[in-house]
Amino acid sequence: MDIVIIGAGNIAWCYGQQLRLNGHVVKQVISRQEAHAQALGDALNAEWTTDLLNINMEADVYLLCVADDALATLNDELRLGRRMVAHTAGAVPLSAIGRISTHTGVVYPLQSIRKENKNYPEIPIIIEASNEDTLRRLQSLAQSISPRVTQADSAHRLQLHLAAVLANNFTNHLLTLAKSRCQEQGLDFSLLQPIIRETFDRLEKFGPENVQTGPALRGDQHTMALHESLLADKPLQLEVYKVLSASIAEFYRVGRE
Repeated sequence: MDIVIIGAGNIAWCYGQQLRLNGHVVKQVISRQEAHAQALGDALNAEWTTDLLNINMEADVYLLCVADDALATLNDELRLGRRMVAHTAGAVPLSAIGRISTHTGVVYPLQSIRKENKNYPEIPIIIEASNEDTLRRLQSLAQSISPRVTQADSAHRLQLHLAAVLANNFTNHLLTLAKSRCQEQGLDFSLLQPIIRETFDRLEKFGPENVQTGPALRGDQHTMALHESLLADKPLQLEVYKVLSASIAEFYRVGRE
């Protein structure tokens, strides 16, 4: 397929490179920032522009790889008739681009993506479309770059996006706090690497609910009080500790009832 990509961030780089590697042609890259448009356009051997008025109208698919809040602007400014258009956001409904075209869809990559990656990890793609023909074509496009393509409506996609934030963004922040704690205390963060690896390796065999450990699970009030005393000078981190401990205790208490 011939593709036009609007946007030049992480998802645009990932999709652009994966599509090109799998036989598609990226005809054009559009970004409001000239340096970004040129960098991605050159990398994909595609023409580039900063002006929507110069959009190539001969493509098969138009991918909107922009920030969530930019989709409303595109919905006001871009008109593509019956051409196939898809956004890539997890938390934005399909209806948000309904004025751009009569053939709209979503190709949401359920993965944490950085354009600096040399080799992208497996990327499950969640698709949705305004009609069966668009759904079929987007499914074909998605399957050409991912072995795992799933259909979900906007409401279920939002639930998946929330779950991804809990699993990835919040987990990463907790690891950042752990590293900061080690650095502040002159401790070697690499000592935690084995337990971090083990935490995620277990998920290959067991559900996370079956491998929970720690003082909150045991109801070890003495240890939790010691930890809380160490966090007394960091009220936000203390609150995080208390809330997560309470959540663990409540989850497993309810499970035993």
